Amino acid sequence: MKNKLYTLISKDIKLFEFIENYALFGYLFYEIEHQENFYLNHQLLQRLKKHQIDFSTFNFKVLDNLNQNSEEVVEIELHIQEKKKLLKKAKKLVVYGEGTAYAIVAFHEKTVKISSFENGIKKISIEDQLKISQKAFTSNFENAAIGMAIVSLDGKWENVNSAICTMLGYSKSELHQLTFQDITHPEDLNLDLLSLQKLIKGKVPHYHMEKRYIHKNGSIIYGILAVSMVKNQDKNPLYFISQIVNITKRKNADKKVKSLLETSKNQNERLKNFAHIVSHNLRSHSGNFSMLLDILEEENDEDQKTEITSHLKVVSNNLKETIFHLNEIVIMNNSIYDNLKPIHLLKEVNLILKDYNISAKKAAVNISVSISESIKVLAIKAYLNSILMNFISNGIKYSDPKKESFLRISAQKDKEFVIIEIIDNGLGIDLDKNGDKLFGMYKKFHENEDSKGLGLFIARNQIDALDGKVTVESSVGKGTTFKIYLKHE
Repeated sequence: MKNKLYTLISKDIKLFEFIENYALFGYLFYEIEHQENFYLNHQLLQRLKKHQIDFSTFNFKVLDNLNQNSEEVVEIELHIQEKKKLLKKAKKLVVYGEGTAYAIVAFHEKTVKISSFENGIKKISIEDQLKISQKAFTSNFENAAIGMAIVSLDGKWENVNSAICTMLGYSKSELHQLTFQDITHPEDLNLDLLSLQKLIKGKVPHYHMEKRYIHKNGSIIYGILAVSMVKNQDKNPLYFISQIVNITKRKNADKKVKSLLETSKNQNERLKNFAHIVSHNLRSHSGNFSMLLDILEEENDEDQKTEITSHLKVVSNNLKETIFHLNEIVIMNNSIYDNLKPIHLLKEVNLILKDYNISAKKAAVNISVSISESIKVLAIKAYLNSILMNFISNGIKYSDPKKESFLRISAQKDKEFVIIEIIDNGLGIDLDKNGDKLFGMYKKFHENEDSKGLGLFIARNQIDALDGKVTVESSVGKGTTFKIYLKHE
């Protein structure tokens, strides 16, 4: 039950504040449906021992709810011996965890009735209560499962308990030489200091926040910090009481879950791109084979047949390379970014142009390339091949038969990107009408029986996966300019 309580405290600061505000003389934590499952904190336990508590017969009973608020005032009967019991007013708070209802009863009254068959009812004096209170605070402070500290107005650790030393890796004497500012993560310090100023000025009675501390070994400790202030009789600030719940394990578990989700996302992206390349780009290779075979069947000139056969070999080799790169995508274990490699851009462009040589001649498209041999892009080869293939094939496919068509491919390098520019003077696209649909799936902007409306969608998806971007300028009847931005080393 003790561990269950600490788990609930780490998840709900309200429970933490309830104990801090009301458990002056200790608290009792129990499962509502099974009251035999309970936990007495150290402070209450020490008080009950003075009455020769018999744990073999100890039990308790909540008698009356004195109001109906969420933090109820109740009367509770503690049976400490067979013929001896304590009758006490207390604060009760109901909490829930994993579908189970729990209650915590905090004892905060200055007197307690003790009844037995031998001595009737007596009251503990106020003086005794103050002594008990002082001892209780000291005991609660030192034995608390959470970190507790008394901090001076300038941030010095005046007193700390064992839990905070274990949490942060410092001994008490080492912490006494430091301020909380010394071991607070720099990014969290300003918010903490601003909250302290509001507390000092009386704008807030207390505050809590999630913050990071720096462990003695340099690691990061995540905690929920609750701070209150003690004042003198003149209401001038004396010192702060800080309480810290260590949530590092929970935060690390959250990070692990996020990492697994990111891995799953990357794997899904790879599978999606794999499917797109298989469905779209292999169809392009298939189309080239079909076109060349049709020409070969109609051709009678042996020299022309020999040339067409050589083109078939080029298409076949490019198909083999595409399949090889698809296999690389399948066997990737890490994220896409971890598998980026520097690739010679000019070499890849020339390989793809060999594949489309016949298509370009057939469409009477003059292709020119202006790319330095030294330019490399960081990419996955299958993705780069697919991106270039889609933009180049579109430049040929949507050329304007009424004019001398061209396709110009160039590249330049800036500090962050290699910028690949692909310019054509083809049919063009009405961006005012279709700009927001340009890279959508199954979006077609010209009548072409071979078009499926997937090319630009696939290319954009793969550019995004490579942490790049693409821009477009186009006018109907004048042509289109695509700029593809890919990272370099």
